[in-house]
Amino acid sequence: MVRSNVFIADAGPLIALSRIGALDLLRGIFGEVWVTPEVRTEALPVADYPGKAELAAAFDAGWLRLLAVPASGWQPLNPGLGPGERSSIAAALAQPGCLLVIDDRAGRAEARAWKVAIIGTAAVIGLAKLRGLIPTVRPVLERLQPAGYFIGSAVIEAVLADIGETASL
Repeated sequence: MVRSNVFIADAGPLIALSRIGALDLLRGIFGEVWVTPEVRTEALPVADYPGKAELAAAFDAGWLRLLAVPASGWQPLNPGLGPGERSSIAAALAQPGCLLVIDDRAGRAEARAWKVAIIGTAAVIGLAKLRGLIPTVRPVLERLQPAGYFIGSAVIEAVLADIGETASL
C-alpha cells in the first residue's frame, strides 16, 4: 500500500503527549508516525519518566515506526541543532510532502527555512478536537505545563481561537 502522506515526529511532542496520556492522539490523527533512531533514543532514554511506557508500547504496537534517514550531504543552517531535530529535518527533506511534528523553536525555524511543513503539539491537540478525538482542547493543553512541558498562554489562546473553542473560561 502506497501512502501519500508521511508523518515524522521529533522527540519533544512524543514526550509531551506521552506525559499527559495523550500519545494516542497522534495515532488517531495520522495513523502511523515515523521517527528517526536519534529521536527514538531521546524519547526512550535509560532513565524512566511518566509516559515512557506508553511510548515504548506505541513502538511495540507498530504505529510509531523507525525511519532510517538516508545518508546525505545535508547540513543544517544552525549547527547547534540537537541530534533529534537534525535527524527529523533530514528525514523530512528526504520525504517530500511529509508533515513534521516538532516544537523546538530552533528546529521549527530550521524546518521552515528548508520549506518543510510543520505542526506543533498544541496544533495536534487542536486537530484532535476537530477530528472528534477529544471533546475540548483547553484541559488537554493545560495538562502540559504541570507535566513539565512549556506552552505559553498565547499559544493556548491561539489554538482555541483557531478551532472555535471559547478562548476564556
